[in-house]
Amino acid sequence: MRRITDLFGKGRAARKRERLEREAVNHPERLVLLPYCTVGKGIDVGCGYRKTHENCIGIDIVPKGESGQYGCVKGMPSAADICTSGDTLTMFVDGELDFVVSRHNLEHYVDVIKTLLEWQRVLRVGGVMALVLPDETNLNTVVLDPSHKHAFTPESFRRYLDLIGGFEVKECREVLANWSFLCVAVKT
Repeated sequence: MRRITDLFGKGRAARKRERLEREAVNHPERLVLLPYCTVGKGIDVGCGYRKTHENCIGIDIVPKGESGQYGCVKGMPSAADICTSGDTLTMFVDGELDFVVSRHNLEHYVDVIKTLLEWQRVLRVGGVMALVLPDETNLNTVVLDPSHKHAFTPESFRRYLDLIGGFEVKECREVLANWSFLCVAVKT
């Protein structure tokens, strides 16, 4: 007896993976981070099933190959090179990295200050932290995703960086209207 996939081509899960990969390659939130993660050594924190760039070391709490459980990563195999929480990067020494990039990840941590200090610790002086965050200015993102522990606006995120010090904000702007913003900061 022939399998259904033999008769009709790829299964639903395979088609979904291919569609998501095509969309992810040209997604504005990925494209806006590319200039910051293609040269040097750095990490993509919360990489999920697709790293921002192949140059990135993928960091995620879901081990490589295991399926995500929630949101857009549900059922998708993790691309993580290192399985750990982004607020505990003990495998990296102080000042080891040229960049830290992350998309829609920081809002999931209980202790944002601890997480930002850890990202700052692993960056070299002059290293870049480039983050895409959900924009709470016009949208209640916590209601949309109950796994969010924090909500950010461009102004509130700048206050976090001012509070911990050691960063110079180079850019902070909208990426997707009423959805996300980019913040780029250099370690001083």
